[in-house]
Amino acid sequence: MRLLALETATADCSVALALGSQILQAGAVPTAGKPSEQLPGLVRRVLAESGTALSQLDAIVFDCGPGAFTGIRVGCGLAQGMALGADLPLIGLCSLRVLAMRAAPGRVLATLDARMGEVYWAVFDREGEGDAAVAQQLAEPQVGAPASWRCPQGISVAIGDGLSAGLATRLPRRIEMCGVDARPRAADMFLPALADLGAGLGIPPDSARPLYIRDKVALTTAEQAARRVLR
Repeated sequence: MRLLALETATADCSVALALGSQILQAGAVPTAGKPSEQLPGLVRRVLAESGTALSQLDAIVFDCGPGAFTGIRVGCGLAQGMALGADLPLIGLCSLRVLAMRAAPGRVLATLDARMGEVYWAVFDREGEGDAAVAQQLAEPQVGAPASWRCPQGISVAIGDGLSAGLATRLPRRIEMCGVDARPRAADMFLPALADLGAGLGIPPDSARPLYIRDKVALTTAEQAARRVLR
């Protein structure tokens, strides 16, 4: 199976290409502009290094969010354009599900720093190891401030940089925290993508949509001042 994966939900921004068991990766260069602006170049690089054309792929995988508004919008748009041009199906993966796949088996709390004093989170049942690993989402992803957050029952493992953004102090001590600064990576997207393709969940390019969770992208000046007073 030949898959191209685009991860743009975070500032890390990465691209990976799976050619059977071989995985090639390309990450954004922090000093070379916004990561999402580097995405087309990263795609060209990883395809050129492998000698692979878009028409030779079986599908394109993209991170639909939640995450950085600009990033997931750019990633979704580029994935759509490439899929249309090469007549390929798309697989859109939730960034929190990609994170949950990196955790140990159990009931996993996957988290991402949503900025603006909030955190994205969702709960997954993580089962199996290696190629048999799966992460089943138990409820829709949510966003909220750590101060008002309550830990769902049954959590055994927590992962993601939402922990270092405030959720770590809200967790019971019995919960294992792995990767408190972890973010989704393109190379982590292939296993769930293959599962979705096998389940017939590939979508046409015009059906791809970002998963925003919230509509607001920035605090007003008054809201920023209010938060400073409350700190």
